[in-house]
Formats: sequence, structure tokens, C-alpha cells
Amino acid sequence: MEKIKKIHLPKNWESDFALRILAVIIAVIIWVLLSITQYPTTTIQIANVPVVFSLEGTEAKEKGLSPVDLPDNLTVNVEIKGMKYEIGGYTEKDLNATVDLNPVNNEGTYSLDIDVASNHTSDQCTIVSVTPATINVSFEKVTSKTFDVDVEAENVVADDGLVIKNTSVSPSEIEIEGTKKELNKISKVCAKVNDKTTLTQSSTISTSDLIFYDKKGKVIQSDKYTLSENKNFDVKFTVYKKRDLALKVNFSGCPDNFDTSTIPYQLSENSVQVITPVLSGMSAIEKTIGTLNLSDIDLNKTFNLEIELNKDEKIVSGEKKVKVSFDKRGFSSKSLTIPSENIEIVKEATDLKAEIQTENLDSVTLIGPAKTIESISSKDIIVQLDLSSQARAGKAKVTPLIYSPNHNDVWCYGDYTVDVQLS
Repeated sequence: MEKIKKIHLPKNWESDFALRILAVIIAVIIWVLLSITQYPTTTIQIANVPVVFSLEGTEAKEKGLSPVDLPDNLTVNVEIKGMKYEIGGYTEKDLNATVDLNPVNNEGTYSLDIDVASNHTSDQCTIVSVTPATINVSFEKVTSKTFDVDVEAENVVADDGLVIKNTSVSPSEIEIEGTKKELNKISKVCAKVNDKTTLTQSSTISTSDLIFYDKKGKVIQSDKYTLSENKNFDVKFTVYKKRDLALKVNFSGCPDNFDTSTIPYQLSENSVQVITPVLSGMSAIEKTIGTLNLSDIDLNKTFNLEIELNKDEKIVSGEKKVKVSFDKRGFSSKSLTIPSENIEIVKEATDLKAEIQTENLDSVTLIGPAKTIESISSKDIIVQLDLSSQARAGKAKVTPLIYSPNHNDVWCYGDYTVDVQLS
């Protein structure tokens, strides 16, 4: 007897899962059929559709017209109608909004339509409304104006001990095209160097980046302007060295034994800082600003000296004119009469005999520390004559060197002469 094979039915959970999937598929098919047959079209709102404003290929472009005060980032809100399955997922990226420039043929203000179309030519999409539907735009003829070019380079610095003295740019001017109204907004044009650079010597950096500024220092959008020609700008940075000058004064007419460091002078500027094109050498040096004759120094007097700088050097900290004055504290003066026996000839005149005719030097003023001046007398003073420059016989008035050989901090103030007969 033939055996009958058993038929195994699917388990309950397997049958239930398959039925669920089948139900979902059927529901989707039904929804699509209903959308097509019962609700074939729909209307949707799309906001912030960007508006493209282009003069290319227009009569306005041919006649050299350009918009004035055109709003930035112009957008419109659009209502569209079409097949639900075609436009249901539309966003602002699926629409193209443009300004109709056909009416523009001369200077003036125009109310221009904003046209919107789908980017998908195969879709049956109808534009129901555009808000705003028009835009008012003023047009002016394009002209040109020449501007000086400044430099903007906040990222370029000099190395330690150096300074950027100045910058220059070549070409130094640029011709810019635009409407008269837009050109009048420009207050400054800068060639901008964006590179971060530390300079160790004078250098030139090229850039093509131009920045426009208005009178308030705000950046103006450069897309409103056209350069007569695209240019690279060579920005030259002139680098100088910073140098500190310690100021001092020299003294002339001093006896060999005199110590100039005992003169109590003081300066209105003890040091100044200069910049110099010479990049080598020390950063701090001593600078003599002038020479004073010892016999001209009275502690009540002041002298005005001027710092002499080398070519192209410039003081950046301190004053060029320096006042020399004296601290009188602890110093005093005395007037003495010096007898003729204290006068001596240290250098003879060539082929001439000399006879001193001055008997005394009256009212000779001596200056020095108070204790020294108090004790000093005429016997401490020597008057020396140098006759080596005398070349003719006759009476001569010779300026002597008056000093105290035993005191290196006392000097003689004033002009004196000794009468000498040469034969």
C-alpha cells in the first residue's frame, strides 16, 4: 500500500510576517493609484528662492549701464502647482528666479519683473505666484576713477631688534570702473598682503588682493566694481634696525691732569632710540652730541645741542635737541688775581724772542668742589703760554691755559689774554 506524504504547513509566525509585508506593499500601491487618479495635482509654497541678477547678454550691458544699490541676497517666496509626485519634494534649489532686464535701455529707475521657472524641464510645474513679483532697480552708466593704492599687511612683522620703517606699493594707483554713485563710496583702496611673514631684511611681496573701504572704514563689496585690468601689486617693506644711543658730551681746552668726569653736567635726554638702514652693528652705542670748551662752562649756564644723525637715520623715541645744564650742588667759584711769576711759556715762537708784559691776571674765576675752592689760592694756579703759532714780531695777545696742577677737578671760567712782545 502506497504511503501518503505529509504536507507541512508554514509555522504561524512565518505566515503572519509574510502577510504583513504583503499588506504594506498593497497599501503603497493603493496610495499611488489614489494620488494619480483622485488627487493628481497639488499646490505648495517654497520660501527664500534666491534671485539671480545678471547683465550678461542684455542691452543694459551693451550700453554700459549698471545697477545702483542692488539688494544683497535677494530672495522671493514662490507658490507652484503641479503633479504631486513630481513637485512634492521641491525645495528652493529646484527653482530658478531671475530678473527680467529687457526693459532696461537707459539710465533711470525701473520696476522689473522677477521670473521663476522649474529647473526640471520635464516636470509639469506651474508658477502660481511670486512674492515680491517685481523689484525697483536704478541704473547708471559705468564710468571709471583712479585711486591711490595703500598697503594693508598686519601679518607682516619685523624680526626682533628691527622695525618696518615704511611700505610702498607698485603700481601705486589703480583705475576702477563702476557707477559714479558706487565709485563715490570708495574712500581708500588697499593692496592686502595676507601671508604671515617675519622680515629680517627689506623685502618685496606680491599680492593681487585689493580691499575697498568707505569713509567709515567699512569694507565695500568688490563685486560692484571692475578693475580696468587685473594687476599684481609689489609691496616693498623697508626694514631698519632699532638702535639705542647713550648720549654724552665731550670737553675741549682741558689740562692734561683734568678729570672731565668731575664736571656735573646733566642732559635733558640721556638716551634716544633711532632707526637706521644699517642692519649690522650693535643695538646700543655711545653717541657724542657735542663738544664744550672748558673755559665756557659756568654752572649757571645751559647749552643747547642737537644730535647729528647719519643719513636716513630717524629718532623714534626722544628729542633731537638736547639741553645741557649743570648740577651746582657741592660746587662753588672764586675770583683770584694771578701774579706774573705764575705765567710761563711752554712752547716758544720760532726764531722769535718773547717778553711777557702782563704783570697780573685780574679776576680769574675758578670753579670746582666747594671744599677745594675754599682752600685754593693764587699760588696753586699756573698760567701757560703756547707761542708756537706766533710767526711775526710785535705785540701779541695770547690766550693762556690756566689750571691747578694739584687739583684735577678745578677749572678756569672765562676768556683771558696775556700781552707778549715778540722780537
